[in-house]
Amino acid sequence: MNTYIRFLCISLFCFVNISVAQQADSLQKISYRELKKQYTKLEYTNPTLAQQYAKVLLKKATQENNSQEKNIAYLLNASSENYFGNMQSSLAYIDSCITYANTQKDNALLIKAISHKGKTYYTFGKYNDAITYYLQMDSLARSTQNVRYQIYSNHSIGSIKNIMGDHKGATELFLKNKEIIAPIMEEKNYHTLYINMLIGLISAYSYFDVDAAANYLPTLKTMSIEHNDTDALSYYYSLQGIVNYMQKEYDEALLSLNKADSLVSSLGIQRNLYPVYRFRGKTYYEKKMFPEAIVEFEAIKTLQRKIEFDDFQFREVLSLLANSYEQIDSAKKALENYRLAHNYSYTDTIQEAIRYTILKEYDKKTLESKIKTLQLKSNQKEKQNISLWMVSVGLLLALLILFWIYKQQQQDNRKKFDALVQKLNVEAIEKETTETSETNSKYQISDEKITKILNGLQKFEKSHAFLDQKTSLITVAKKLNTNTTYLSQIINEQKGMTFKNYITELRINYVIRKLKNDKIMQSYTIKAIAEELGFKSEGAFSRAFKKQTGIYPSYYIKNLTSIS
Repeated sequence: MNTYIRFLCISLFCFVNISVAQQADSLQKISYRELKKQYTKLEYTNPTLAQQYAKVLLKKATQENNSQEKNIAYLLNASSENYFGNMQSSLAYIDSCITYANTQKDNALLIKAISHKGKTYYTFGKYNDAITYYLQMDSLARSTQNVRYQIYSNHSIGSIKNIMGDHKGATELFLKNKEIIAPIMEEKNYHTLYINMLIGLISAYSYFDVDAAANYLPTLKTMSIEHNDTDALSYYYSLQGIVNYMQKEYDEALLSLNKADSLVSSLGIQRNLYPVYRFRGKTYYEKKMFPEAIVEFEAIKTLQRKIEFDDFQFREVLSLLANSYEQIDSAKKALENYRLAHNYSYTDTIQEAIRYTILKEYDKKTLESKIKTLQLKSNQKEKQNISLWMVSVGLLLALLILFWIYKQQQQDNRKKFDALVQKLNVEAIEKETTETSETNSKYQISDEKITKILNGLQKFEKSHAFLDQKTSLITVAKKLNTNTTYLSQIINEQKGMTFKNYITELRINYVIRKLKNDKIMQSYTIKAIAEELGFKSEGAFSRAFKKQTGIYPSYYIKNLTSIS
């Protein structure tokens, strides 16, 4: 009986291998064009079969000594290995392609291979290596005037800037791509590039201008559906969930992130599950649903072990996971994850990125303090007296640190306040519109018209008409008897800022001086001052004041009162 079963198993094994070999032989009879077409078609819907097409393409090209198709096959196999999380295999294929391109001085192939190498390092979070190859790609794209790869290099470097915390720098690059792609999108069929730009732009904006991010989301959804791009649609739901989270719309965030999870899982792109798990976990954490948050953060740990990516937010994930365990009184698990967070080693590039992000809650010293506290808590039954003493020391240390931080902030604010007052004593805050000899404009506005508009702006500033809440580019253009295009261009060129920033700066400069000289205004509420300046809300005024001066208006008024 056992012999019969073994015979069946061996027969089945041989049959399967023969079938696979026959299938590979039959695929090899297909043309190069059809093999590549099938790979592209199946890349996301059936990646295993797509990989088989890529391997057959390479075998066929090698046997027929077709160098062009062989190098295309190298890059397809590299993409396939990248998809399945095999970084070294992917890099090996790409290096073969780069070697051939350098030998043949084939810049078109070389730039394509370099872009693949940068993408592979990026996928696995090796941002230091990725940026090296993206910069090489950018240099080659510029020297060969390759617009497509200039767009791709802008996008790639922008994506790394975004991950590193330079969200505004990333936004500038994505907006630059928007300007390049939009006019030629239909002609060049650059819809996918435009969709990728939208994904990057929304992601970057979500960190510092959620409203701007939300404004682009409908366009991303529409284009994803129109072009049947399931991958892009999964990004839409993921970004919609992130925006909802930032807006504290937690229930809506969960709905969007669940849809993203379903789409990403169906595509099998495991790396893209990371932001879904992360923000779903953070949403549960904010809703104080700690067991659910633990499930999400543990899923990230599993994912990280599986595909070994680096991310400077991973320490935050571990710390939130530890805190979630702490909230459900699982001290042992909490301690384990606080230790993981404390010992998590960043790459050099990610270490540098911490400069851009305020993570006080997850600072190394804070984590060390929490580890000590939890260690004592887990041993309190045996060493209760020592534990209580250690906890007291930890609390005292934490209070001292917090007090030191508070004093540092107070000193910093005071320096900014003194500098502001000193500036008021030396020169007038309000900037006067001055004559300028540089009147050339890309809109070819006459010198006479520029002078007329500048004089009009001077009167506008002196009359304090900018305090009107209804002030807009249209209303000011109408007052100056010009059009919005000319007015916007002149303010950009002569004032060095947008119209919105120009009005905001005038209002802040006005109130800085007014508050110093008007004791009655010093007694107003922040809301009342905001309304008098034409701001739509107290929050908008406070943020604008802080951005321009470095301190909040409440602090400025308080110190003005003390010195008077």
